[in-house]
Amino acid sequence: MSGQTITKTLVDGLEKQASEYTVWDAKLPGFGVRVRPTGAKSFILVYRAGTGRTAPVRRLTLAAVGKIAPEAARTQAKILLGTVANGADPAAEKRANRPKRDRLTFDAFADQYIAEYVIGAGGKEIVQAFNQTGKWPAEVPNANKKSWKNDVQYLRRPRDEWGRLLAASITDDDVADLLDLIADDAPVSANRTQSVLHKMFKWGMQPGRKYVPLNPLAGLERRGGREKKRDRVLADDEIRTLWWGLDLPDCPVERPVALAIKFILATMVRPYQAAGAKTDEFTHLGTTGAIYDMPPGRVKKDRAVLVPLSELAQEIVREATAQEKPGIGHNNPPEPIDDAPPAVLFPSKFNMGDVAIARASISQALNGKKKGNKKGNSATDRPGIREFLGLAHFTAHDLRRTAATIARRGGAPRPDVKALLDHVNGDVTAVYDKYDMLLEKRGVATILEAELRKIIGARPDLPSKPVLSEEILRCESLKSTNPQMQGETASDGRC
Repeated sequence: MSGQTITKTLVDGLEKQASEYTVWDAKLPGFGVRVRPTGAKSFILVYRAGTGRTAPVRRLTLAAVGKIAPEAARTQAKILLGTVANGADPAAEKRANRPKRDRLTFDAFADQYIAEYVIGAGGKEIVQAFNQTGKWPAEVPNANKKSWKNDVQYLRRPRDEWGRLLAASITDDDVADLLDLIADDAPVSANRTQSVLHKMFKWGMQPGRKYVPLNPLAGLERRGGREKKRDRVLADDEIRTLWWGLDLPDCPVERPVALAIKFILATMVRPYQAAGAKTDEFTHLGTTGAIYDMPPGRVKKDRAVLVPLSELAQEIVREATAQEKPGIGHNNPPEPIDDAPPAVLFPSKFNMGDVAIARASISQALNGKKKGNKKGNSATDRPGIREFLGLAHFTAHDLRRTAATIARRGGAPRPDVKALLDHVNGDVTAVYDKYDMLLEKRGVATILEAELRKIIGARPDLPSKPVLSEEILRCESLKSTNPQMQGETASDGRC
């Protein structure tokens, strides 16, 4: 198809057909829009690499429609045609600069995927900075995927396993072996890792990349098995044990992480929304109108959300931002170098109050860490909070479900609880209905606080310093937070 000026209106109106076709521009010969049977559209440029009819014809993909505007694509095509007139061959140069299959390692492949697909604009520089410092930025507001950190996280095990191997050499057996290993301890994590790998290899096979010849995950069944719907809700005595157990001096958790766990239970926010909270997002503190104003980048579907804060939640915020730390926990973050308040609510121990804890820090604190306790050249396993307090398995996300259940039990209406949980309707009405339900959500927060205070009760007498025996410490810790265990001793074997 030819003789039409390529405009946004024209491009948007192009429909997919049974076979691929191209619409050529009337203004610039060789410039066009290609439409594939899948509906994918790209701006392309066709030219002769050299002079005369015998010169080879090249086809170069400029960009996918939506990445740049038609006018910008036409301008880019004009510039490239100018270089062609001077003897250049842009398509050949692009192929020469493309990573070769026979020397592209899995690490380099993963870098390409994260930089180009997951992050997008600025991704190359972000990946380069990570390779130099070993640290990812706290936030990338304009990333292609809001959940970019999940992809980075789930690629860690594959990169540890295959980093130096050629990406094209990875087989389905290699993939199955690794996923089965992950599934032994974390079936859900195995399935998530499998999904990310499947997308990455599928992306790497596409024309214009050809980083890998095939997708070794194609047709591979879920190695983590069918996922069960989670319904774990902590019982009242478990909540009491957890709440006060986090204050024990030898509880194996940094204080900011412990406070983040309490904050999830007191507000129903998602774990990553608690971990990434910044101090300037909290307003009207000290009043009944206190709010956590979450920005779009930290909310599903890229929306700003208001979370009302009960007095219980505000107590957590006050402790987290206090200049004088209570000294609870084995590793508090360092004090800020000046009197300015910290930039983040729950700062990482590796900074001076300007970088938040990672979402994974909460899970790691609950689960424990292999070789987490280091003394000199030796290292021992660090127990998790659950093991330390003798609690059955639960995740940080289960605390949201627990809080919602408590609020419902206290009389909060289901629609209002749903609003505080920020469970979004997917129907058309949601596009028009922008009422924030702040009043209703505040009512739920008030009920939740009252129920939680009844459950946790008054602060018990906690040990002010560690005791010598870890066995005795654990027993005394459980006794101080669980009245049913009063009178028991470590020698009873019941702690």
